[in-house]
Amino acid sequence: MAEQPPKTGAVPPPNPAAPLPKPAAKKKTKTEVIVDPVTGTIRRVVVEDTAAPAAAPRTAIVTPAVAAAAAAAGAGAAPAVAAAPAEEEEEETLVFTTLGELSGEERRAILAREQAAQEAEEKKRKARKIKKEEETFQTGTDVEKMKLFYRLKGKEPLKYVYSAEGNLVTQREGKTITIPLRAFSELRPEELEEIETKQKDEILDIEARYVTKIKELRDAYADYILDREDTLLADAVVRLNQEVRELSVLRNTKMYPERWIHLDENPEIRSILLNKPNEHRKMGYDVFLFKRLGLSRNDAVGHYREHGEAAAAGQAGGGTVVLFITSVDDPETGMFHPTLEREFVFNDTKYASLYQAFETEKFKELDDEEMVDKLLGTRSAKTIKQLVGNDGRKPGNQAKLWEEIVEAFYTQFKDAAEDLKNTGSARFHMMDKLFGSPEYANALATVRTKLKEKDGEAPSGGDQYSQSVISRDEQAKAKVGAIIHNFRRNG
Repeated sequence: MAEQPPKTGAVPPPNPAAPLPKPAAKKKTKTEVIVDPVTGTIRRVVVEDTAAPAAAPRTAIVTPAVAAAAAAAGAGAAPAVAAAPAEEEEEETLVFTTLGELSGEERRAILAREQAAQEAEEKKRKARKIKKEEETFQTGTDVEKMKLFYRLKGKEPLKYVYSAEGNLVTQREGKTITIPLRAFSELRPEELEEIETKQKDEILDIEARYVTKIKELRDAYADYILDREDTLLADAVVRLNQEVRELSVLRNTKMYPERWIHLDENPEIRSILLNKPNEHRKMGYDVFLFKRLGLSRNDAVGHYREHGEAAAAGQAGGGTVVLFITSVDDPETGMFHPTLEREFVFNDTKYASLYQAFETEKFKELDDEEMVDKLLGTRSAKTIKQLVGNDGRKPGNQAKLWEEIVEAFYTQFKDAAEDLKNTGSARFHMMDKLFGSPEYANALATVRTKLKEKDGEAPSGGDQYSQSVISRDEQAKAKVGAIIHNFRRNG
């Protein structure tokens, strides 16, 4: 029978005489694990790190099946070789012992190595710390320098001292480092005006966007009502509703950058229930009050001045103390709020509040008698605000009108005049932008100065008037009548 040639592409049979490839050298590590029986401390010490010698060549392993395949394929071909087992890259031997089993010299050697490693690491850590401190003193901001100065002063008080001018002085690396302190003062009137103008412009811009989105939302909802099956219309309503909500939140944030909750521990009833002004008893429980501020904390407290810039002194309206008029309910400054309800007479008309007097006198000047009658027909500041609405008209001299109204009010009430004079040289700031204005705050300071000059004079005015705001009784009767009428109409 003729010998068949091997098929093209067939794998050549293995050669039984071919040696296996040499396996990679195995890395052997002997680590001694030392256990301190007293403290329980465990140390791993590498005592030996060697590589095993290369293994000697091994003869290939030929199985019977491989031999048969080789015989069938023909002589001279190498048989298939069984794959050598995979070698591990590293082998670690752990030897457990205790300190008691070591000799004194071995223990000292181990402890010395550990101590040397710890000392080297500590030196590196201190070097990094010193380098960071030097960088801060050289290139850091003034606030960063001051923080570092006082932190180090707590550790070395004699090394970090003050100069005669009040600056911070220290010695580092043989060099004297001086950190000049900047002056800190309240906002100047022009700074405050700039901040409030910017804030007002931002609020007006957001308000315009809000009104536009509200209109788009109403139109989208009207389209959705006509075709509720259209998912695109539904998605548009959801999207616009979310945009309106985001604009509302943004508007409130811009109007009152600072908002917080104040815990009033067992306050008087009259400070919470405003319709009980003579109730001095306690509530009997704590009350959480929502507080808000029309300026950020940084702007409300004041600003740092640049080096060489003098602190703002002798500012119009007062010194370094600022009284923030937040709301009529504020127990500290509510008495100066323009919506405080207390009847007084100005320009032959009896008013319920300073705010009502200002708005009514403004429309008198504008010859709008219909609006004047509406404003005198209520005692509520919120109702007055709703009636005025978005009417942007202003009197000819807004500051003068406010000053005349405020002066008329405080000259008619001795106790109120005393409260105003007791504010000393503090500057007033209106946080409630809904009812107040900078002109009103400036009028309070101006009238306070006039009252101090007239100290001792008796209250005057307030007896004669030809027009009057609706009385409390009349308003109560009108309210009851409106309720009865509405009940009868809706049956």
